[in-house]
Amino acid sequence: MSEERRIEPEQILVARVGNGANCSSIGSVVDTLFAAAVVGTAVFAALAAALATEEVRVVGERGGDASPEAASADARPARRGDP
Repeated sequence: MSEERRIEPEQILVARVGNGANCSSIGSVVDTLFAAAVVGTAVFAALAAALATEEVRVVGERGGDASPEAASADARPARRGDP
């Protein structure tokens, strides 16, 4: 028992035109989720870069003698009587 009612021009507040004209709520949700994912990824990358640690390792010759014996001799502390 519903009556058909005519919509008057004064009752229309907004009329959207174009692609997805009156179905923008789904588009807004998708846009919001995409923006949140982008921002979340950027924050994660910044935190990962800020908290990263890296071991410092010196590579190259020391004092012109690159033999393994010389390297191990340089690595241990000097004792009395060592040349």
